[in-house]
Amino acid sequence: MSGLMPLFQREIKKWYKDPIFFFVGMLQPLFWIALFGSALDFSKFVPSGQSTFGVSQILDGAPNYITFVIAGVLTTTALFTGIFAGTNIIWDRRLGTLSRFLISPIRRSSIVFTKIFASIVRILVQAVILIAAALIIPNGLVFQNGFNVFDALVVIASITMIAFIFSSIFSLIAIRMTKMNSIFGIINLINLPLMFASYAMFSKSMMASWLGNIAQYNPVSWSAQAIRMVIVNGSLTASQMGTLGLYLLGLFVLTVILTIACIIASEKEIRE
Repeated sequence: MSGLMPLFQREIKKWYKDPIFFFVGMLQPLFWIALFGSALDFSKFVPSGQSTFGVSQILDGAPNYITFVIAGVLTTTALFTGIFAGTNIIWDRRLGTLSRFLISPIRRSSIVFTKIFASIVRILVQAVILIAAALIIPNGLVFQNGFNVFDALVVIASITMIAFIFSSIFSLIAIRMTKMNSIFGIINLINLPLMFASYAMFSKSMMASWLGNIAQYNPVSWSAQAIRMVIVNGSLTASQMGTLGLYLLGLFVLTVILTIACIIASEKEIRE
């Protein structure tokens, strides 16, 4: 893709050269872990003397809520960062930057993919900070069954694909829009349903049965569950590996479909 690397470097420089945007992006995920993760103490909802076992049952084997929810926080951070990647296309159009891109010898799909790739880099940096913070806060993240290179690759792959999926979806929407209010309206409409109609924050056993059934088809659930499986279980059984493979396959198929859709749409639809 001609022009991909220079445009990617431009997006990364925009990120780290804006101190407010940079630090807010770093701090926001920490609030999720430190405040939301610590606020819920599920040991209070089970009988005394059985709290450890009871909490583990509620939280799919995790010893505490932060260990359970870290997978959901990583996924929803990728979701929200990916969603807002598409808005940069509208900003470039309104500021006239897009017009300069279009008269240069670069492929139009490069304009879209540089924004998607830059959002993925931001998410991966946030993920490292999130995991480090979750490890050091009281009653925080516990790798009770170990954590190896394979587990780390699963986490990276899941975060990357869920970010790519929603960056692509909202880039496809932004390609056809000129008003920022319109895309923000769509974001506000669907971001919370995507998060709460998934297994990101709560296990299926904690949800209403109808909502739990819907959540199993949400790609946010697939990413959160894939990450959660390797964090909570460490080494996986053959059955667990099969389930993990299905989650990752679903994310991969969506990623491929949306990559093709972005290439086609951006080459045909991006206008000044």
